[in-house]
Amino acid sequence: MVWLAVTLGSVLAGALQTVTGFGSVVLMMIIFPFFFDMIDAPMLALSINMLYCTILCIKYRRDIDWRVTVPPTITYSLVAFAITGLVGDADLHVLVMVFAVFLMLLSLYFLLFASRVKAAPKPIVGVGCGAAAGVAAGLFAIGGPPIAPYFIAATKDHKSYVASMQLMFVVTNIVNIAGRIINGIFNWSLWPYIAVGSGCILVGLELGEFVAGKINPARLRLVVYAFVGISGLILLLQQV
Repeated sequence: MVWLAVTLGSVLAGALQTVTGFGSVVLMMIIFPFFFDMIDAPMLALSINMLYCTILCIKYRRDIDWRVTVPPTITYSLVAFAITGLVGDADLHVLVMVFAVFLMLLSLYFLLFASRVKAAPKPIVGVGCGAAAGVAAGLFAIGGPPIAPYFIAATKDHKSYVASMQLMFVVTNIVNIAGRIINGIFNWSLWPYIAVGSGCILVGLELGEFVAGKINPARLRLVVYAFVGISGLILLLQQV
């Protein structure tokens, strides 16, 4: 059952991010905490997502906007690294409950408010959004939602948005993973799952490219983030 969860979760994550532009780690973190604890699940999701982000970053490397990307990447990395130092001492029961509430709030944000949120394309805003993303990523591996509005506002087109976001994720994933290794919370027995998941997320990339023209991305996002909220509620009820 665990192997099925890793395989299916990774394929769906790759397809989702290819169609909608974001959400791969969010989707994996809906599934993985039912099979791994809140130390291993984020580590697994980050590691599987690493290859996907690297490939997209290389593919769109000419469209990277370095001026827009560097400030939030620095704060994101520093904050995420600091937060990972605290995770090892956290009460996992409490951490799961916090994560469940986080998922429900994330669902409400995307379903009700995301389309109305617009960030000013200024470096100081990028720094602030990067810090918020670092907190979420350090705890739960989900850093995209707090930073996406800034990149949408600051980049010139969709390719630049995708390229810049993926570069940031490559750097911050490396920092996050390194922080977990340094703090002794990297579970080396996860490597078989990471290897299989990394291959499956690339299958999802191909699947996403195949169905991209046949699915309404906005409608798919609504379905996914409604499921995010439901999953958060299920996790919370399991811990009460």
